[in-house]
Amino acid sequence: MFRRKIAAVAIAVAAGFGLTVTAAGTASAGTVTQSCLPYSGPRTVNVTITAPATVTRGVPVPVFVKVDGVEPWANSELTAGSARLVGFLRQGGAGTGEIKIDVLNNPATIRTGGHFSVESTQQVAFSTPGTVTLGLHRFGKPLTYWWCSLPADQQPPVAATVTVN
Repeated sequence: MFRRKIAAVAIAVAAGFGLTVTAAGTASAGTVTQSCLPYSGPRTVNVTITAPATVTRGVPVPVFVKVDGVEPWANSELTAGSARLVGFLRQGGAGTGEIKIDVLNNPATIRTGGHFSVESTQQVAFSTPGTVTLGLHRFGKPLTYWWCSLPADQQPPVAATVTVN
């Protein structure tokens, strides 16, 4: 009850100074299943992307990406934190280009025959106003090979939508 009163007073004071008070947008999140052209990694992955539903152009916001393999992991065991992959999200809709995800890492050990999972949160500043869609275009070790990649001209399935003001 006390916290609600403090919040109400804070909003009243802000409004008194002519400030606009708005609540943060709810997160836009989705999981899509996509097939990959694999070189070494999983053939089918579930991709989850979570981003704020509404953002301000040029202001960095956290974008969470998680990639889960559908088939059992057929390669050798990866100890926790050892995957260290790079990912690229393709923008669609009002957005163009790609967003680099610097490090997709495995929070837990990935055992042979087990569940493949990597994730990361990256600060992203969207530059184009309008509705921007996000999907995973590729991930892997760029200096050696991509674990999962779509053809350059193919738009990935949309896993999140962001409105950029």
